[in-house]
Amino acid sequence: MGPQAHHRSRRSLFAAVGLSLLAACAGTPKRTFYFDAIDTEEKPVSCLVVIGDDWDGAATASQIVNVKGDDSVRIEVPFDAPEVSIICAAIRTNATTGEPDSLPTSRSESTEATKFVAGTRRLRVDDAPKVLFILERKY
Repeated sequence: MGPQAHHRSRRSLFAAVGLSLLAACAGTPKRTFYFDAIDTEEKPVSCLVVIGDDWDGAATASQIVNVKGDDSVRIEVPFDAPEVSIICAAIRTNATTGEPDSLPTSRSESTEATKFVAGTRRLRVDDAPKVLFILERKY
């Protein structure tokens, strides 16, 4: 390989590395948040924490708080927009095992099963890492 071909090869390599770095940096930013939920009497409420409207993803990832002594749930939230919608939906748990009876697939289903109104919030990437939801009962 002559000096000119070697120079072009190095330049192509640097360009490829540069494009790879740009693609990696341009990815969706993520940030870790810790979610907790209580009622208006400051008692823990078992909840499913839903990012956006991804109820299946929340259930699959076990984004559940206040079950079996867990007083917060750690979730890495992707920010594909300046603000991300978060839903904190109460769940019913088995009195004997403490495990969830079933997980809701909507806010209305959660409210119907638990009589707690699901909390909603919009998060920004620079918000405080601890997020507390205070759920009210539906009367």
